[in-house]
Amino acid sequence: MLCTPRAHGYNHLTVARSSKASLVWPLAFLAAALCLSGCAAVLGPGYLVENQEIKVSFTQQPSLRIHVSAEYHLKNTGNRPLDSLDVRLPGQRFHPASISLSWDGGPLPRESSPDNPRDTLLRFSQPWSIGDSHSLKVEYDIASLSGEGAIGFSADAFYLPAEGWTPALPQIRGLFGFGGVPPKKWFLVVRVPPEFLIHASGGKVKRSGKNDEMEFHFAQSAEDLNPFVIAGRYKETRQELAGKQKITVWTRAPLDAAGLQQTGASLSKTLAIYDSLFGQRGESQPPLWIVECPSELGCLPQSRSNFSEILYGQAAADSSEMISRDTVVIDPRASQENPEASAGPALASGWLGYGQNPGFYEQQPPMSALPVFAVALAREASAGPQVRLEIIRRALAQIPPDATRASNGNPAVARAKSLLLFYALRDRVGAEAFQKAMRHMLYARQRRGFDITDLISALEEESHQPLAAFVRAWLKQPGVPPDFRATNSQSSVRQNSFAQEATR
Repeated sequence: MLCTPRAHGYNHLTVARSSKASLVWPLAFLAAALCLSGCAAVLGPGYLVENQEIKVSFTQQPSLRIHVSAEYHLKNTGNRPLDSLDVRLPGQRFHPASISLSWDGGPLPRESSPDNPRDTLLRFSQPWSIGDSHSLKVEYDIASLSGEGAIGFSADAFYLPAEGWTPALPQIRGLFGFGGVPPKKWFLVVRVPPEFLIHASGGKVKRSGKNDEMEFHFAQSAEDLNPFVIAGRYKETRQELAGKQKITVWTRAPLDAAGLQQTGASLSKTLAIYDSLFGQRGESQPPLWIVECPSELGCLPQSRSNFSEILYGQAAADSSEMISRDTVVIDPRASQENPEASAGPALASGWLGYGQNPGFYEQQPPMSALPVFAVALAREASAGPQVRLEIIRRALAQIPPDATRASNGNPAVARAKSLLLFYALRDRVGAEAFQKAMRHMLYARQRRGFDITDLISALEEESHQPLAAFVRAWLKQPGVPPDFRATNSQSSVRQNSFAQEATR
């Protein structure tokens, strides 16, 4: 029997860095080291996903819904029989209904997991013996709903983002427990009406017609990470921007050529900033997809996000959402009919680890402000250097000049201080060192997540300056340093901005 080291996959639930996690990592490293040395037996309980397939069917009659069927062939490769298995079903945003779980074709009772109420515990009538294989099938429907954060779609288009809509299989509880990592190759099967355009994760290897619908098989691999789908009756427009960056735009109505050229130029500047600050997304410059929201009711809540007021002012509302590493959904109600330009803020997530780094979705301040800082630099490149002062002033307005230490617990203050920290760090080390440090960190920590300590290490290495005490004081002390507030409250705007340097 071979060792099964734990690897990150979309089935595998990751553990955020914390004091508890620090106790676990030495044990995990020990297990990995033993596996690499060729040990003959596993160290703990667990299972192997031998094969899996997820089917998505878009159904219009008798009601509008998306039916998801996920089947997993599992083998107990651990060191003891198993009497139960945890499954994480889709969350509230997807409102799964008509849920069915079966084990080798028979119904399986379920209950809330005592270890994590978010998970579902499946108990077996007979122990799952070592070496035995079984089939787990999970089925449910997703309905189109309106409301805060709910997934929305219509009779002629839908999307499922690269997070949250598929079942998740956590590793087995216990010391050295493992399981849930998908096989190296598996299939995502999508059934849609024949006139639909479709874009999904993986490589499309098979297409066939069946009962007035088309069936697509997309081969998934470890490189695809979390699966996603977007499809509908769209009009497709393709455009090549500066730097050989290719854009595919899907809209309900044909785009005006003049408007497309103008917004394409704006987006080119945005992408140039992201490439300059974070490095290119890939050596081959993979295409980007910008798709209009599938629902007439909108896909995004029409309210200001935590950072939108700082970035855009009082009238700002969310207008785009990253749904995969290469795809952005934009809401035309808030995008003012500029689909490419509206995608800029969401696209920052694609450079910073969307679907790639385990902790990306749980990033805490100050690192949660890094995508926002990227957007701020891009806005400065597009609209001019005065944008820097406007954004900094709006952030400073969130922080009282006479702030007390207790104010650090205010979420609005914490967000503003986090964003301003990136401005302060770039000013301190210089634009070039900041850019090199950012690329260094993202390359070194890809698929492993990163936090403020990783950024400090990279900045210190590139700038040859001690920065830990500076960052600690900025985050822990009340308010912001008086000299920073005074400098950035002046009416003049510094002309040597990073945005100008990066786009020369």
